[in-house]
Amino acid sequence: MSQDTAEKLLPEGLTHGNMTGRIADLVLANRARRRWWLAFAVSGVLALLFVFCLVAVFSTGVGLFGINIPVAWGFPIVNTIWWIGIAHAGTLISAVLLLTRQPWRAPVARLAEAMAMFAIVCAGIYAIAHLGRPQLMHYLLPYPNTQDLWPQWRSPLVWDFFAISTYFIFTLGFLFFSLLPDFATLRDRARSRALQIFYGLLALGWRNSAQHWARYEQVNRVLAAVAAPIVVSVTGIISLDLAVSIVPGFHFTIFPPYFVAGALFSGFATVALLAVITRAMFGLRDLITRRHLDYLGRMMLLFALIVNYAYIQEIFTAWYSGDLYQRAVTIDRWTGPYAPAWWGMFVCNVLLVQLLWFKSVRRSSAAIFTLAITSNIGMWLERYQILFTSMHASFIPATWDTVTPTAWDGLLALGSLGLFVFFLLAFVRLAPVISMHDMRSAIYKREQQREQTK
Repeated sequence: MSQDTAEKLLPEGLTHGNMTGRIADLVLANRARRRWWLAFAVSGVLALLFVFCLVAVFSTGVGLFGINIPVAWGFPIVNTIWWIGIAHAGTLISAVLLLTRQPWRAPVARLAEAMAMFAIVCAGIYAIAHLGRPQLMHYLLPYPNTQDLWPQWRSPLVWDFFAISTYFIFTLGFLFFSLLPDFATLRDRARSRALQIFYGLLALGWRNSAQHWARYEQVNRVLAAVAAPIVVSVTGIISLDLAVSIVPGFHFTIFPPYFVAGALFSGFATVALLAVITRAMFGLRDLITRRHLDYLGRMMLLFALIVNYAYIQEIFTAWYSGDLYQRAVTIDRWTGPYAPAWWGMFVCNVLLVQLLWFKSVRRSSAAIFTLAITSNIGMWLERYQILFTSMHASFIPATWDTVTPTAWDGLLALGSLGLFVFFLLAFVRLAPVISMHDMRSAIYKREQQREQTK
């Protein structure tokens, strides 16, 4: 990246002091902004709705969902895969941008890491909710017991448990470790004794010494390097839940890379959405600039094109393989009862994203906001049509049927969105939404570049 580009990423008057003060004050301010309270209240109501729906499902059973035979998987699995995709992309985005030393990473990395943390929580809850007997979830854990019951290692349920739990633990550690220097800054700037103790405990004795920074940089690089294979393998495991079956529409060897590309597409779209909302809600337009939105739009376009290639490959394989069942599923997706989902996905993920070729679109907050929403809708429709069109017409025509989602499906999905937003808004009040130490590094590099040109 050229010097001119690197300098344009940061406003001219931004210094270490005023940047740190602005970001820290978002957390340490005595009173939050009115718009934050409004969003927090609405998301809190939706989070309570989510809890209410979970209680109803746990007490009544999964019969509340719109599922039947042969469509035994419905909205819960669709939303599980969708949330997992968003979660996996968050950590991978932050880690890859760190390893490649991208200077535009600083304002958006924390959003990506927080997004990953709370999305995997929603995914894990959904994974439990779809079980026929969620109260027996602990049977998936391989622990010695008097009944001598052990998990069925060939079951995708067990794979999902280890994939989600491993990723949750890693994401929690990755996010917390990246927050250590910022927690120390909040500790030093806090005015009340209670906040000083609170952030002091979270900072784990950070003293900003050269030794601390050396260890921090080393561990951060190691975690970032480990993040890539973990994310790819976990996303691959989730895709293998479908690919290992012989069900037409599921049985595709391209699913692992296909799902990884789709996760990154929806992940960058979600980061772009959060970036637009954050810069508008907290007045951070000079920290999260239009140039940052431009780069996020470019990444959305890149992975959208990879996903589009996967769509073409899926259609080509159905025709070239000579598999009549696979061809029937493909045609059913275009003309069958779930055709609106496939064509909606096509519009959102193939047609609309082509607008990102234009620089004016990528730098428009309204355009990026709209395309981020449509892209996430398109990725949800992709999961929906993969699952439903592959199962509703099985090998035996006598079992063919369609599924109509119930109100519980919709309420639980809406509640999960509310829970996600609720966690994010609470996080914004407890931790810096933009990494202060990453921004300091970016400012320092800008000053170094200027000194070298003198």
